[in-house]
Amino acid sequence: MNELLERGPEILPGTWEYDWFASVVAKTAEYAGRPSHWNGKLYEQPGPISGLYDSDGSMTISREHILDPARPGYIEGHSLSHEERYAAGAATRMAVFQARASLSGLGDDTGPGASPIGSLEDIALENALADRFTGTYGGRIAESLTEQDLPLDSFPAFPAYTTATDRLMYSLSRPTGLGPDELRDLLESTDRSQRFNAIADRVIDTQLGDRVPEAHRDQLRQDLTGPLRRGLSGLTMTECSRLTHQGSKLTWGHDAAELTETEFDLNLEDIKAHYDSWHAKHPGVEPPALPDSLRETFLDREEGIRQIWADRGWPAQQPVAGREEAYYEGLRQQIYPSERDQEIAQLQQFLWSHTAPGKHTSTESGANAGERDNVRPITSTRKSQRGVE
Repeated sequence: MNELLERGPEILPGTWEYDWFASVVAKTAEYAGRPSHWNGKLYEQPGPISGLYDSDGSMTISREHILDPARPGYIEGHSLSHEERYAAGAATRMAVFQARASLSGLGDDTGPGASPIGSLEDIALENALADRFTGTYGGRIAESLTEQDLPLDSFPAFPAYTTATDRLMYSLSRPTGLGPDELRDLLESTDRSQRFNAIADRVIDTQLGDRVPEAHRDQLRQDLTGPLRRGLSGLTMTECSRLTHQGSKLTWGHDAAELTETEFDLNLEDIKAHYDSWHAKHPGVEPPALPDSLRETFLDREEGIRQIWADRGWPAQQPVAGREEAYYEGLRQQIYPSERDQEIAQLQQFLWSHTAPGKHTSTESGANAGERDNVRPITSTRKSQRGVE
C-alpha cells in the first residue's frame, strides 16, 4: 500500500505528542497572523514521510522523524547530548513546516485558471512559501516553546523552489506595485488554487486598470501566469533529484527565476502596448482582444525559453513532442549508462504522471475516489546534503 495514503493510530489530546504539536501549530499561526485549518485530528504517519496535511483538515505526523527526536529538547532540565540537540532542532523544523501547511486554504481548483491542488506549480509555490516561513520563524517558535538552545538549519529544504520564488517576489514587485514582503503576504493569504491568478489580477489592475474589459481578464491571466507556472513547475526534476548538489539547486532556482522574469516582462510589455495603442487611437471605445499574431508571439517566446533550458542540458525543460505516454513508458526499457541517466528517466516518468491530460484530480473527485487528495508530503531532512551535479 502507498505509505502516503496510510494512517497510523490516532494521537489523542492530553498526550505529550498531541499537546506539543498543537502548541507548534498555535505558535505558527500566531507568527503568521493567520488561523490554521487543522481540525484537531492527528494521526501517526508511517514510513519515511514526516507528515501530511489532508484536505479534510486532519494531519499526520511521524513518530520516528518528528515526535521521538523532538521530545528530549522539550523536557525541562534535561541535559541534551550533541546528537539529541541537533535531532530535536531538525524535528522542530519539520514540525513547523508541517504546521505552516495547515495555514494554507485549498480553495476551489475546478474554476477557470485555477491551479489544480497537487499540480507541479502548486507544490512548488506552496513548498517555497512554507520553506521561507520556516526558515524565518522556526527558531523563534522553538525558543518560545523550550528553554533548550535548539539549532534549526536555515538552509532551504527546497533550495530550487525557494530560491526561484524569493527572486520572483522581488522581480514582481514593480508590476504588482507591492513590496516583496507585501506580495508574499498576498500569496500566503490567498487560497492555493488562486495564487497565480492573484498575481495576474494585481498586475492587470495596477498596469492596465479600466482599459481592459472584464471579458478579457481570463485570457490575460493565462498569458501572464503561464511563465510563472512553467518557471516553477519546471524545477521539479531539479528539486526531486537526489544526485544534484544542493548548491546546484540554488543556481537552477536563480536561473529559472531569471528566465521566468524575462518571459513575464516581455508578455506584459506586449499586452500593455496593445491596449495603450488602441486607447490612444480610439479613446472611449472598447478595445478588441489580443490579436492572433500576438498569441503566436507568446508561443514563440515560450518555445524560445524552453530551448534555452534544453541547450543548458537539463531535460526538465526539453520539449517532448506530443507528450505521449508511450514515450515515457519506453524510457523504462532503455539501457542507461549511468545512475544519473536512470534518475532522469524516473523523474521524467514522475513528471508525466503529473502533467499528462486528465492526470489532475480535483478535491471532489479525489474524495469520491476514496483517495487522500490535496496533500503534500513533508519528507525527512535526514538526507545527504551532497551529491553530483
